[in-house]
Parts: sequence; C-alpha cells; structure tokens
Amino acid sequence: MKKDIETSQDVALLVNTFYDKVQKDDVIGYFFSDVANVNWNEHLPHMIQFWETVLLGKATFEGWPMRKHLNLSKKEKLMPHHFDRWIELWNGIIDENFEGEIAKEAKNRAKIMRDLILFKIDQMDQNKRIIQ
Repeated sequence: MKKDIETSQDVALLVNTFYDKVQKDDVIGYFFSDVANVNWNEHLPHMIQFWETVLLGKATFEGWPMRKHLNLSKKEKLMPHHFDRWIELWNGIIDENFEGEIAKEAKNRAKIMRDLILFKIDQMDQNKRIIQ
C-alpha cells in the first residue's frame, strides 16, 4: 500500500520526480528549457516550498506564481492542452507514488491552479484585444 503525502520529503519526491518527467516531455518540456530557460537549481526548491505550503500548510513559499505564468504566456502562448499535459503528468506521478487524502488534494489543487491560470491568461488576452 502506498502512503499519503505527509512530509517535506514526500513533497520533494513528488516535485523532483514530476519535474524530471516534465523536462523530457514532448508537449511541455520546451516551455521550461527553451521559453523560460529554467534554472532547475533555483526552481525546484521554490516548487517544493510552494507545494509544502499548499499541501502541508507550511508557510515556506514566497512569491507570485501567477505573474510568472502570465509573463511566460506572453512569450509563448500557454494553451489548455499544455495544462492538460501538466495535469496528466502530475496525477501520474501522484498515482505512482502516493494515495490518500492529501494525494487527492494535490490533484484537486493542480486542477484549480490550471483553471485559474487559464482564466487569467484569457483575461489578459481579452484586455490586450480591447486596448488594441
């Protein structure tokens, strides 16, 4: 039986395994390597802190991820199928390694984030059209 996501080590396993897969992914990997030019030594600790805050209630994350996604989408349009792939990989890593209430919540929170980011990108695009 798999365990739930309960500790910082569990979150680190989830995040590191997920982003290892993301980097190699044909659908979204290029966003990280070519568009955002992610420095993984900086990015991974921030993502671990983010998910610790979201899932474990540890207030370790500081930042505004929405701005990063909006700026990224200005460089290369983030589309629903990109986020669908992100969710598919995220849920797959969770299912491979964890089960339980927090694991379910990790999937739910990812979907909420997907929907919110896509909504904000759409708003940004609509505002751009209105201004032009």
